[in-house]
Amino acid sequence: MLIHYRCKYCRTTIADLNHDQVNFEKLGFNQLTEEQKNELIKYHHEGEADIFVICESCESALYQHPNYRELTYFIH
Repeated sequence: MLIHYRCKYCRTTIADLNHDQVNFEKLGFNQLTEEQKNELIKYHHEGEADIFVICESCESALYQHPNYRELTYFIH
C-alpha cells in the first residue's frame, strides 16, 4: 500500500510510506472516530491513500494567525 502524508492546507507532500502490508492499527488510525477517518483519510486507487495532516509551515502560520483555521486553504 502506498500512503501519502499531505498537508491539509497547502497540499505539500510531507512523506510517502510504501509498504506491502501497512497496518493502519500500528499507525494509530484505529484511535480515530469514523468522522475523523473520513476527514483525514482519502482513498484513491486500489492500495493508495492520502492522509491529511498539517505541515510545519502551516502549523506555524496557524499559530501566528488563528483565524486561518476557518479557511480550507491558505498561502503562506
